[in-house]
Amino acid sequence: MTTIEAYYFTLEKVNEIKESGVSTAINSVTSKNDTALVEKFNTPNSIPPKYWVNVSFEIESDEQALKIHESANYLGLCGIRFDMGGTENHRDWELDWSFFYQKGEENAEWKAARNKVEKMIRNI
Repeated sequence: MTTIEAYYFTLEKVNEIKESGVSTAINSVTSKNDTALVEKFNTPNSIPPKYWVNVSFEIESDEQALKIHESANYLGLCGIRFDMGGTENHRDWELDWSFFYQKGEENAEWKAARNKVEKMIRNI
């Protein structure tokens, strides 16, 4: 899989989440116009700025939150990582300069961070 294929695979997972009933929006980001960011993160393992988006999930239940978290962990197992965050009823995936793909390598530190962030959000 190439980095761009990993990006489209991630969007497939986003679509699966949406089809499961989670309110989902994909929005363009202004950071793709930031020359310094574009220059800094123009690497073979990154996606081109024209593809940078924010994926927003509105959550109505713990089951939906778990589905999003499990999907992110699955993508991590595939070697895909990106910034994410959220609040009690909302999650964001930043498919932008932070999107990174390393063939078949899960990053244990990123997995621990995902789990920690999800735990913190749930405890708020």
